[in-house]
Amino acid sequence: PVSRQDPQLDVGSAGPPAAVRFLRFWTEPAERLLDRIYGSKWNPFYQSGNLAVLSFLVSLASGLVLFLWYHIADPHGSVLAIQESVPGGAWLRSLHRYSADLAVVAIAAHLVRKLLQGHTWGPRALAWISGVVLLLVTLFCGWTGLVMVWDVQGQGIAVTGARLLDLLPIFSEPISRTFSGDVPPASSFFFMTLFLHVALPLGLGALLWLHVSRVSRPALLPPRPMIRFLLAALAAAAL
Repeated sequence: PVSRQDPQLDVGSAGPPAAVRFLRFWTEPAERLLDRIYGSKWNPFYQSGNLAVLSFLVSLASGLVLFLWYHIADPHGSVLAIQESVPGGAWLRSLHRYSADLAVVAIAAHLVRKLLQGHTWGPRALAWISGVVLLLVTLFCGWTGLVMVWDVQGQGIAVTGARLLDLLPIFSEPISRTFSGDVPPASSFFFMTLFLHVALPLGLGALLWLHVSRVSRPALLPPRPMIRFLLAALAAAAL
C-alpha cells in the first residue's frame, strides 16, 4: 500500500495539464464575455449540451422529410430534384445541413467545457465516454450524409474514407477499388449509406439516455426563449 501523502500521487499539486491550461486561457475570457452579454442563464456555452440536442432534433426532423424524395438509384439526381422541383426543398436541405453543423459544434463545445471542469473521471466517466462516442457517431452520420449527395465533394469523401478503411487488416480486397471510376458503385453501397445515415441518428437516443442516466432530472432542451431564437436563426440562415 502507498500512502496518500506520496507526492507522486498528489495530482492536484501538479496542476492541470498544459493542454487544459491552454484551453482555459482562451475559453474563460469568452465565457465571462458571454455572461456579460446574455447572463449566466442564457450563456450559450453553459447551454451547449441542450443546444446540441435541439439542433440534432431539427436535423433529424428535416432529414426524415428529405428521405421521402431521395432515391438510391439516382442519388445526385434526386438531390437536384429536391432543390429544383420540391417546394421549399432547397431551404429544407439547408436547414438540415446547418442544424447538423450546429449540433457538431455544440457537442464539441460541451465536451471542451466538461474537460476544463475535470468531469472526465470517477462518477462522471460514463457521461464523458458516452459523450465522446456521441460526437464520433455524429461525425460519422455527417460523413454518410455528404457521401449521399454524390457530387464531386461526396465522391472525394467516399474515396478518402475507403482508403482509410483499407489501412485496417480486415478486408480481403481494397475497398477503394469500388471507386476506381471504371464502373459506378453498386446500388447496395448507396443503400448501406442511406441505412446508416437514417438508422444511426435514431439509435443515438439510446446513447443520449446512457449519457444522462446518472443525472437526476436532466434538462435536455434549452429554455423556451432560446429554443425560439435558435429555430428562427436556423430558418433565416437556411433561407
